[in-house]
This record gives sequence, structure tokens and C-alpha cells, in this order.
Amino acid sequence: MKSPKYSIITIINNKSIFDEFSVSLSQQRDVDYELIKINNCNNEFTSARSAYNHAANLAKGEFLIFCHPDIRFLDERSLFDICKFTQDQKEFGVMGIAGSPSELKNNNRVLLSTIIHGNAKIQAGDSNFSHATEVQTLDECFFIMTKKFWELHPFSTQDGWHLYAVEQCIVANLNNQKNYVVPARIWHTSDGKSEDYHYYIYLRQLIHKYRDNLPATLNTTVKKFPTRGMSANLYILYWLLNRWTKQFLHIKVK
Repeated sequence: MKSPKYSIITIINNKSIFDEFSVSLSQQRDVDYELIKINNCNNEFTSARSAYNHAANLAKGEFLIFCHPDIRFLDERSLFDICKFTQDQKEFGVMGIAGSPSELKNNNRVLLSTIIHGNAKIQAGDSNFSHATEVQTLDECFFIMTKKFWELHPFSTQDGWHLYAVEQCIVANLNNQKNYVVPARIWHTSDGKSEDYHYYIYLRQLIHKYRDNLPATLNTTVKKFPTRGMSANLYILYWLLNRWTKQFLHIKVK
């Protein structure tokens, strides 16, 4: 039996959200894929990395698409046009639909993405690009690696549910592979504000793990983060305490 070209992998934490995703996916045309569902409704996995490694090991596709179930395709060729970039871009580490480049504007965060998000369907970032554009890191909502790349560089054993695509992007750069964001006609129904204080705990661990090989700043779709010296530690600690306080007091993150 012929293997599919793409393996779409998603984690199910809420069945109704997944059912809506499944309907949207079923309307996609001209993409040879299999869908691998990871049931986590009863907290079967303690981290996204372990869940994705489990699913990737089962995948038969040449390309692995890791996709949140709150993704919706805006027309029947949305997925096809994203997948086309994997054919056109012969070499890449990680490819996604929202990312942050190494070069910033006025030293501020840059989010490159053509997707919309949230109930209001607001433009997520700077959409002024029409081709695969190199970035330092990518958002976790939807990203792609080749099965071969994953076999060489599986997700780490880091616990938790944050920064796993960012870590894969760092690994790709360390192995002389480039990461790319591509234009996509996608609605991410979440508003993208998911970085609770755990995000910053894992960020500190990530920077410590790769510090010797990181540039002066790690640019993510959330913020840019310095990676050197006491000021870097204090900056991340500030945001950790900020998010912990907001979560403790049930204040919505803006």
C-alpha cells in the first residue's frame, strides 16, 4: 500500500474542537495525507513533545504536519498551497505559518503571518510577504518537518506544552538548516495568548540548554528575549512573575 505524502498530527484535548477541525480538514482537496489523532482528553501525555514523538513514530508520511485542532482552513485549497511550499523549498529545517525573523524592526518583536486569529478573526501579524521567508523561530499552532529530519532530531524529553517548535527551530539552525514561514489562508480560532507563567519557566530552561549556541536574542512570536548575562535572567524572571501574578489573580493576559 502506497504511503501518504503527508502525516497530519494533532492532539485532542477537547472533542468538540477536534470535530470542527476534522470537518474543516475533510473539505481540503488534492493533498495526499493521513490524520494521526493523539487522544489526550484524560491527560495521557505529560508533554506535547512526548505526544508528538509517539505519533511521529507511527507516521508514514514523508512530511509531518503538527497542527493544533483549533486551526480552520479558509478554503478548500488552503492546505494544498501550504504543502506546495514543502515541494518548492527543497531544504528546510522547520516550516510554519507564523514566525519571527532574526532581524527585527526598531529592535522590536516582528511576527510574520498571513493567518487570522480569535473570534474577531483579526490579522495575526505582518502579512506583507508572499513567499517562503526565513525566520529564526516558528509558532506551535502549525508547523512542518520532514520525517527524515524528525528521525535525526526527535523532540526532546523536556516536559510541558510550550516552545517545542521553537526548540526544533534552534536544533535546525544548529544543524545548518533554515526555518521558513509561508503565507497561509488559515483561521486560528484561538487568540494566540496562551503563554502562562509555565512558558517562561520552560524558556529559561531552553535558553540555559542552548545558551552557548544562541545569538544575543531569541526572537519568538511572543516576544524577543535576550540570552546573555544577568539582564536576560532578570527580564525573563520579570515576565514569569508577571504572568504568574495575572494567573493567580485571574487577570486576562493582553
